[in-house]
Amino acid sequence: MACRKACLSVIMKKNETFIGTCEEYTYEGAGVVHNGGMVFFVPGLIAGEEAELAVTALKRTYGYARIVKLLKPSEKRRQPACSAYRLCGGCQLLHMDYTEQKQFKEDKLRGCFRMNAHMEIDPLPILSADVLTAYRNKVQVPVQFNHGKVEMGFYQNRTNRIIDYENCLVQTDLSNSITLALKKWIAEAGCAQQIRHILIKHAHRTGQVMVCLIARHARFKGCDILVQKLTEKWPQIRSIITVENRREDNVILDGKETVLYGNPYIEEELLGKTFRISARSFFQINPYATELLYSTAIDWAQPGPDTVLIDLYCGTGTIGILAADRVKKVYGIEIVEEAIADAKINAGVNGVNNIEFMAADANEGARKLLERNIRPDIVIVDPPRKGCSKETLNAILKMSPDRMVYVSCDPATLARDCAYMRENGYEIKRIRPVDMFPGTIHVETIVLLQKLNS
Repeated sequence: MACRKACLSVIMKKNETFIGTCEEYTYEGAGVVHNGGMVFFVPGLIAGEEAELAVTALKRTYGYARIVKLLKPSEKRRQPACSAYRLCGGCQLLHMDYTEQKQFKEDKLRGCFRMNAHMEIDPLPILSADVLTAYRNKVQVPVQFNHGKVEMGFYQNRTNRIIDYENCLVQTDLSNSITLALKKWIAEAGCAQQIRHILIKHAHRTGQVMVCLIARHARFKGCDILVQKLTEKWPQIRSIITVENRREDNVILDGKETVLYGNPYIEEELLGKTFRISARSFFQINPYATELLYSTAIDWAQPGPDTVLIDLYCGTGTIGILAADRVKKVYGIEIVEEAIADAKINAGVNGVNNIEFMAADANEGARKLLERNIRPDIVIVDPPRKGCSKETLNAILKMSPDRMVYVSCDPATLARDCAYMRENGYEIKRIRPVDMFPGTIHVETIVLLQKLNS
């Protein structure tokens, strides 16, 4: 059988067609099809569908294929409303109905724990907000000048080619309109070669907008024209800044900020509190799902009037400030100094006096709190995609909190970190995915870990 499989895999050729049925999905949302002893990954194919497929690439033990013709389409299939769907790659699941999207994300979470933590989990049903489109409060658009033409849009998947768009379904109508207008005005002002990216932040609750021009110089020919046109057309724009960046790599927000108009920040409301957002500070992308995410995370932490809470990777202080009314003391730790500056202001704006912020990486901040003999009852972590470092987890273990709430944007690193905490005396009490990014493969997750015998 092994020989036959090997032989069959050798005779498959690029562009060769075959009939296959989708059995499951990869973590990237592609359909999985077996044929001739090989596994093929097929973007856009839904579980249970039968299709004529054409080989697009071959490796030694697997390959890639595209759909030539659907022979038995799924009832869960939907026609994507986005004109750039197949080229952009930003939203990978728009061909599925929403029920199938949620099932995919729950299964992805289970699979990541099975693979990375050797655990079988039984998560609570995925939480989702009512708003499934136009939910993003931030868009970052690359700008290129090729053959005398301004190009603005999103990168084609795994390339540096820009795909133009007019209406991105997950951006707000206002963000889409500003992007289209800037494309026209940049061409008219002749400054496309100066601008590398456009960053737009749109606060959904307050309506305030920030436009950030990532440019090779802080002030460039045409920038005053852009400011005038933007502010005349959209009075809700409260901030226009440039970030001077002459780097030739993919690091975008690195350089001196210069305010061209208004303030260096905008404000947003979340669960009754007001938060300041600057160009570099982290704020959750989907405000509707964020309210579900944070309120659930805080409730699971079981705060009380005598509770000491540590908020690691606190960003602009959102979770800590939201929880402060229910605890004795909060310590927020964040490596981005601009975010900590905003967090301190946010605490003052909201009248929160029982919170202390520290600009440090999570490991160093936790270590400094240990040196002060601060022993928390609860630790909430909301790390970037790479998860927590082992040093950070060890620092948390030394603090020995009764409960740890882990908010994660990557189920693979979440599973890895949960396995480490389990090996060191903590158990998972609850786990729940949250759909922060409808239409995409991404899934946010909340986990409650409790110290054994606490």
